[in-house]
Amino acid sequence: MSKKWAWTDSLVVVAIVGAGVVVAGVTNDPVEASSSYASEPVEYPVDIPGCDTVEPPEDSVSYGFARSGLEGYDHPDYPWLTSTKANAMSLAIQEALPDDIEVVAGSRALFYSDPFVFQPVPFVSPEFDAGTTAEASVIRDGTAGSLTVNVTRSDDGPRPCQAGWLDSRETVSDGTVVDVQDTWSEYSGERIYTNVARIYATDGTRITASASDRDDEFRSTGTVPMSIDELRSLAAIPELLWSTPVPGDVLPVPLPCATTGLESGQFTDEIVQNINAALDGFWRSIDAPVALDRPLGALRVSPEGTSSACGSVLAGGDALTISVSDADYQEPEGPALTLSDGAQFRDDQPGTASASLDGKPIENVLLVKPSGTRIDVEFASNTKSLDRAMLQGIALAVASAVI
Repeated sequence: MSKKWAWTDSLVVVAIVGAGVVVAGVTNDPVEASSSYASEPVEYPVDIPGCDTVEPPEDSVSYGFARSGLEGYDHPDYPWLTSTKANAMSLAIQEALPDDIEVVAGSRALFYSDPFVFQPVPFVSPEFDAGTTAEASVIRDGTAGSLTVNVTRSDDGPRPCQAGWLDSRETVSDGTVVDVQDTWSEYSGERIYTNVARIYATDGTRITASASDRDDEFRSTGTVPMSIDELRSLAAIPELLWSTPVPGDVLPVPLPCATTGLESGQFTDEIVQNINAALDGFWRSIDAPVALDRPLGALRVSPEGTSSACGSVLAGGDALTISVSDADYQEPEGPALTLSDGAQFRDDQPGTASASLDGKPIENVLLVKPSGTRIDVEFASNTKSLDRAMLQGIALAVASAVI
């Protein structure tokens, strides 16, 4: 006689935006069928292909984690996850996607990070291994969905077969263990279907690739964008193994940047490419006072949506951040320099000074176009290797490519 368990995964997220901190907790407890959140019932006892024995589902699972804006690729438990390793992994999964899948620029990835870029490992309680995660909204054949890839490392071997955790297990010739599952969860009557492939590699790497029919607004679209076989192939690329060396020409992950505003606006992929071309042209036209770690034209659509774009580069080892946002700017009272086309260099906070988290003074230039489009250029440095006139030139280069 089989039993069926109904499970819930309640998620609570508290965000302290000003401090750049996110705290979350998840519980996985049996619930009544009347609950507003439910997942696929679990049968037990059950035979699972590839498993000699099957353990019962756990009665409860809980974990918590915190994310801080100060986090970087320096987690003491993950010395292998450098910024260049994260970027190499990110580039590899982006390249390995089927040709007809489009990663949505500016999609709501994990904690508003850049889509399909592996993030720093959050500091968590020891019993929960968060790993590094890359997530994005995608479009395939005109239908939206979501993709997530998580990578971690463990010397404990594959997780024991457990009811509700997998549909089948296979051990391939090199000793790699592959678990697959298709499942669903339901919230307030909205059922989301998910395909999952989990790989336990022989070097201890654990890779989970999942796809669901959840769109950017967390609604079901009815079509999961990748099959289990496709997810299995994606999870099996060698670049995801912790032991795979990083090619020497791979740059670190781009510095994070964030803007605020409405979700939809003028900064599509095409417009952002035009901005980047204008920035690169400007940098080529001058006698550059410092070396950059990547092209100046490194803006991308903001994770918050196409109403803004941003990018950061290292200029002489110091952070240079450029952001542009749509016409929702409210003019402050303060000094302004009006240009011939009506654009204004403005001072948001006249008479004040600011500094970065590591104590470097920040020079900030704000240019507002007649349309209201706002361009911010910020340089945090002790050396002042980029002066205010240079920052104004960068702002004007951006202005030449936007409304």
